[in-house]
Amino acid sequence: MKSLNKDKKIILLCLFIPLLFVAQYYVFKVGVISPMIKGVNIKIIEGEYIQDIDKYVVKLGDDVVLSAGDYIKIPQYAKDPKIKFSILDNSKTIKLKDNYKNEENTVILKALKTGYTSVAVMKNSRVLQKVTILVVDPEVEDLNVCLDGDLKYVGDKAELSSSVQVDYKEFNNTYKVTYESSNENVLRIANNKVEAVGVGRATIYAKSKDKVEAIRLNIVARVKSIEIDNNFEIEVGEVIQLKPKIITYPRNLRSPKISYKFSQSKLPVQRSVTFEPDGTILGIREGSEKITISCGEGENKRIEVITIHVKESTLKNSLIKNLVAKYDIKENKLNINLSWDILNGATNYDIYIKNELSDSSKYELYKSITQEDFLEKSNTFISFDIDKDTKEIAYDIYVVGRNEEGTSKPSNIESIRDTIEKEEKKEEEKIEKP
Repeated sequence: MKSLNKDKKIILLCLFIPLLFVAQYYVFKVGVISPMIKGVNIKIIEGEYIQDIDKYVVKLGDDVVLSAGDYIKIPQYAKDPKIKFSILDNSKTIKLKDNYKNEENTVILKALKTGYTSVAVMKNSRVLQKVTILVVDPEVEDLNVCLDGDLKYVGDKAELSSSVQVDYKEFNNTYKVTYESSNENVLRIANNKVEAVGVGRATIYAKSKDKVEAIRLNIVARVKSIEIDNNFEIEVGEVIQLKPKIITYPRNLRSPKISYKFSQSKLPVQRSVTFEPDGTILGIREGSEKITISCGEGENKRIEVITIHVKESTLKNSLIKNLVAKYDIKENKLNINLSWDILNGATNYDIYIKNELSDSSKYELYKSITQEDFLEKSNTFISFDIDKDTKEIAYDIYVVGRNEEGTSKPSNIESIRDTIEKEEKKEEEKIEKP
């Protein structure tokens, strides 16, 4: 009997032990019992950081991904336990966001403000491993910008490159540099490439955090050629202004400054002309003078040489300058005082007047005076009677010089416009005033 009971116990034990192992397997496999974890090692697996001896250093505003590492489960067949990351202080230096959808047992760490904090991997309430996080805001100490290529003329292109140095040198390559142009009509920047698109001054600004570097440029047009007549004829005392046409490439751009100089070395008393920086030429004595016209600089410089031939002046090519008319109206008369610059070579001056309100409305010779009479007073008076019914006046006046050979060119036209206020009306206004 005892032997039988002993055999039964052995059989039951042989059946129970396998069942126990099977039951243990399933409770671990389905997660009823959490396995033991060893070898947890918090590390950053994505993002920019510095690994110090006892901490990770991340930049303010950056996101990095924290991982619990390849830890060991005991038993290995057990279901992965639910572990969590936790911030161990209330400094609010960082915040954590679950990253389970992208990778198990990871979180995204967002650096909110500078300072120290600690992060732990926990199972239930037990801290398995912790790490210190230092959030820093590196200062940009140096920003070097390089322009690969020459930007001188419209159409030129170049490429921008730069390097940044910060007080945490390991972060040097993580700092981006942005570029902008002060004038998009002159310099245009896209994808670190610069193109000169117009004439003028512009500045390229390179920025990295609070550091700014500037490259100042002056873009000019390429000068293809200078177009102007080779010879000019003027008289002594005559003034002309040279107007060379600068052909640019591309066409119709604002050209560089135009310069003028004498082509030949002479004493001042030998010169036939004088000139101003704007190309204004004055004939001073008979003869010829060569003038060199240049535009651009260096390889972009173009030159043309012209000849000015100065002949003795004739009256027909001269004109009276600075005609001025001053007038008043008194006692039904229009009184006009005329003055102008003396014209050398003229023996007489003819004054022409047109009444714009008359039916004929054409210029008629009103008066002639001699050079001697004009030199005596430097002006002359003319006067018109005004009809009592006239309400307005409108006269145009010009003067020409004359001698035995002919007449000069007309002077400038002086216009006189006014309305007539009757005396009766003035008296009525006086009476109405208190």
